[in-house]
Amino acid sequence: MVKLPESFKAFQYQTGIDRIRDAYRASAAILEKAHADATQAYADYDAIGIDGDVHDADGTLIGSIGLTRAQAEMDAFLQVSLVREAFVTTTFHYWERSAKVWTGIHGFTNFRVLSARSAMQYPLSPQLETLNRLNNLLKHDTARVDPQLVNDRPDYFCSLLPPKPGSTLRKPKLQLQHEHVEEAFEIVRASGPTYQVS
Repeated sequence: MVKLPESFKAFQYQTGIDRIRDAYRASAAILEKAHADATQAYADYDAIGIDGDVHDADGTLIGSIGLTRAQAEMDAFLQVSLVREAFVTTTFHYWERSAKVWTGIHGFTNFRVLSARSAMQYPLSPQLETLNRLNNLLKHDTARVDPQLVNDRPDYFCSLLPPKPGSTLRKPKLQLQHEHVEEAFEIVRASGPTYQVS
């Protein structure tokens, strides 16, 4: 079997990241436009000030243009959020699968072992461990909050929910932005073989 040169391994790894990034950008652009359109449609309806509620003969609300538009805006927001989360997980798993190949590790292994073995061959981004924590939060339970991740990266979270009775602390909720996904690409790009473009 012929051993592949490092330059080819680097090219293969880096172009894989480019493909994932390009797929994300295409998907995100479409969904972000749909979200902006839904937000604008709701704002336009709200600005008109027309009562779009439909009631039956007993006065029970059976339909509402305003609620329908608000739901469409929320659905579009959730679609954008889910795509961001999916691409962060995809990107981290791309590194994980690649690192298993170049370290020769097969089957299950934990992040510490895999990253230590990988670091013997290639540089690792200092943010790779944080990306691993984010990936684990996304994979295993987005309702649960990783206190260390909240402490290290509060910009990943927002506080939509009011504090519980007797508490002044708001419960943080994961809310990734476009910049966080782009950052994940750069973390993974810096955590494997690289090559210089002439």
